[in-house]
Amino acid sequence: MSYAARTESTDLLDRNLSLRLCALREAFEELGVLLVTDDQKQKTENGFSKCLQLPDVNSWQQKIHDGTASFQELHTALGTVPDVFNLYEWSCWLTPAMFRKRRFETAFYLAVLNEMPAIHPEPHEVQEYFWDTPAALLEAHHAEKIWLAPPQTYELTRLSFVYDIDQLVRFADKRNRKGSTLLCPIQYNAADGVIFVLPGDDLYPADYDYLSDNADLDKYGEQTREAIRKQAKRLHRVEHKDLHHQAFFLNQQPLDDHLHVQGLNGNLLQNQ
Repeated sequence: MSYAARTESTDLLDRNLSLRLCALREAFEELGVLLVTDDQKQKTENGFSKCLQLPDVNSWQQKIHDGTASFQELHTALGTVPDVFNLYEWSCWLTPAMFRKRRFETAFYLAVLNEMPAIHPEPHEVQEYFWDTPAALLEAHHAEKIWLAPPQTYELTRLSFVYDIDQLVRFADKRNRKGSTLLCPIQYNAADGVIFVLPGDDLYPADYDYLSDNADLDKYGEQTREAIRKQAKRLHRVEHKDLHHQAFFLNQQPLDDHLHVQGLNGNLLQNQ
């Protein structure tokens, strides 16, 4: 079972559904993007989502933001259904334990659209928005024009090697059934930067509890990132030179039959 989909109580809505509904609600509240589907058809033939443009979008955004109306009431009024069927589970990340004052467990989903939707940023939630390709966003990050959090750089990097949107949606649809291993990076200090190891790396504990600090944080502190890397047989890590420059290393099959972060996908996409 996917880590993101685990439900702790039988009284709760299945997380496969509740997390998708949460993502769809946030997309509308913060950006005015309302992804809907036909309750008779549900799954679209091409796997793409549909964005419904509302004439009174700002009014509904405000009501949902203030809690005077629910997301369910919005769809009831419109006679629509939230498009949970074309929202694909992509990955699940947890903030490293060392940042214990403020940690986030975040499920990432992928939605694919045929056209660019109109954006209505919620002023209390969104400071700025713009559209660009994964490669261009990473380039802007490296040029220090924007800053991307580590999970975003990882996911945008593996997306940057995909050039056909139809291949991407077929891949996401097929992989959607395979779930997501929780990615909680563990930090090691190096003489010339910082290393965050991920599940499958030789330095990642086999029985990590997601709560404990790394007792070996400074074990390799006098060695360079390259020297530390050469000691490992299995690599799944992100090496940080600074906040804007990272290098990704993975010399094994990606977890959960996912895209390779270095673009070594072979026939994975061609076979979709």
